[in-house]
Amino acid sequence: MKLQANNLTIRAQIVSAIQEDIFSNRKVGDKLPSEADYADYFGVTRSTVQKALKDLQRMNLIQKVQGKGSFVHQTQPKVRLFNFKGFTDYAKQIGANPVSKVIKQKKVTHDGNKVLSLKRLRLFETNGKLTPITLDESEINLRDFPKIDKNDFEKKSLYQVIRDDYHVIPSTTILHMSAVKADDATANLFGCNVGDPLLRATGVVHDESGKVIEQVKVTYSDFTEFDLTLGI
Repeated sequence: MKLQANNLTIRAQIVSAIQEDIFSNRKVGDKLPSEADYADYFGVTRSTVQKALKDLQRMNLIQKVQGKGSFVHQTQPKVRLFNFKGFTDYAKQIGANPVSKVIKQKKVTHDGNKVLSLKRLRLFETNGKLTPITLDESEINLRDFPKIDKNDFEKKSLYQVIRDDYHVIPSTTILHMSAVKADDATANLFGCNVGDPLLRATGVVHDESGKVIEQVKVTYSDFTEFDLTLGI
């Protein structure tokens, strides 16, 4: 297979190609070609293949068995999100394109304050396929961030605008996690069934001085997994 000279790295193109093969042609438990076979097929070194396979492991798509090779673990992408600001970086790491679709963007009044009410569907695109990851709902006080509502948040990152245009650094967040059931609207956006269990984070984001800069609600699709490390 000849890899393309484009804006994706060789490693990302290999990840994308193996993903497509898994999604389209494989079932759980299937053994994948060896590292040497992949290296010959893609015309790259084994070390490059090994790095691509590690990316697929992190996505929980494959499982490596010592001495036996790599096997399909699941045929739908499961995305591990570690923090709010990692969405774009993680997408690039696994060879996906981060996509935002604005569901709602308007000015509203809460407790006498004019705020931007923003709802976005966040997705990963791989090989032309879109996978819904989160539904993000934000409220930003327009007194603190005047004219922020004029931005196109399908093309711009909210936090990048806050940092670059207003010189405010989102720093910490306090969240409440809860289990919810998918309603009609959310099920339609995520492509799941009404009543399916989902996870939701609700809370506030502070800047470096401790001031609240955003009210946030994030609903995670069933393509998302979490890793937690806790002290006991």
